[in-house]
Amino acid sequence: MSERASLRPPRAVVVAAVVFALVYIALDLNKLYALRYGADTGTFVQWLTGEAHGRGSWNGAEYRPHLQVHDSWVLLALVPLMAAFPYAQTLLVVQVVAIAGAALALAAFARSCGANAWGATAVGIAYLLSPSAQGIAYGNFLENVFVPLLAALGALAVRRRAPIAALIIAQLLLGLKEDEALFLAWFGAACALWWDRRIGVAVAALALVNCVAFVVFERLAGAQPSLPGYALHVDEPLQKLAFFAALLAPFAFAPLLLRWRLLLAAPLVAELVFNRPWAYPIARIGTHWTAPLVAATALAAAYAVAKYPRLATPMLGCAVLCALFFNDTALKIGRYPYVVDRGAYAAATALRDAPRRVVVRRPVEGVYVVAAANPNVVLAKYDPRETGYCPAYNKDPRAFLASLGVGPWPANIALCGGVPLRADATPGPPRR
Repeated sequence: MSERASLRPPRAVVVAAVVFALVYIALDLNKLYALRYGADTGTFVQWLTGEAHGRGSWNGAEYRPHLQVHDSWVLLALVPLMAAFPYAQTLLVVQVVAIAGAALALAAFARSCGANAWGATAVGIAYLLSPSAQGIAYGNFLENVFVPLLAALGALAVRRRAPIAALIIAQLLLGLKEDEALFLAWFGAACALWWDRRIGVAVAALALVNCVAFVVFERLAGAQPSLPGYALHVDEPLQKLAFFAALLAPFAFAPLLLRWRLLLAAPLVAELVFNRPWAYPIARIGTHWTAPLVAATALAAAYAVAKYPRLATPMLGCAVLCALFFNDTALKIGRYPYVVDRGAYAAATALRDAPRRVVVRRPVEGVYVVAAANPNVVLAKYDPRETGYCPAYNKDPRAFLASLGVGPWPANIALCGGVPLRADATPGPPRR
């Protein structure tokens, strides 16, 4: 068997990735039609469609050009796609495909490390079943949805000592978000010390050049990126400990067998451990902040399963249990897809053609996401005193089944952002 053939992902991983993509495209569209996506998805819709029409990266959620917020120029490659299909659906499909595709690269990396076909299958499927990967696929479209795929491809290129491919992939990572420069400088130095000096030094130098260029650009533009604060103490340590357990559990804690090599993840861990309270906990099972550490954990598990083949079967078992009980999506036991209010969605799509400025309230920011291709639609700035927010999850299957024509609509139930609630418990006027 040739080397190239031996690196092909096992057929089971390919099938699992296709199933994952189909399931999460359906779930993401359900969430979009229920108007439950957050402002970040709308930010990218408005930015990329604006670029397609010569308006630059300004958007009505950040109230400034996005390229002054994050160093995300690689996403300009999506402009032609958004010019042809200027909808949030386009980005959600791209997001899910990117997360699913990472499983194929991860399985190939496992094979390059010496894993047998079963081991590569286990780590690829465990990644797809992990609450982290599923949470990112179900969340807002953001730059870091491409991190697992590019990180796995980059690791594979380095493993095969392919310097040109490694540098191209490193540059793509560096064009996703500015903090990738710090991570790649760290891993480049480690590569130079313990694997391949030429590739490691080149990657670290590339990261340094990108970091300096970003700082210079921000200074010249008089802008400041959006960054969480950090401290030398740990806020909410139990919550963060639970996050790391949920991160490692789908892989049967296999990365812990790497012992001192775990120190390579120190910068990724530090970013999540020492942050001050943010708009939401950035150490959450599946968010864009966690994508670099999710990728590193999966790669570590791939290396571990190559060294310890017996881990493959328990890894799959742990991954299934985590997907069912610790998931942050509609696939967790006890949760169901949202109930779509067709009238509300139709009203949101009508705003795509609004001829004058329309301000969307924060509690219904999903409307902004659907209508964001229209530059006249902007999102109201956050006001902590504002009320009218709806619950996060649907835990009642009756209304969902009724919306599909299975059974009657439950009595005294109204919708709040796709979530069935008692009519007297909704935070705003009841909607059917």
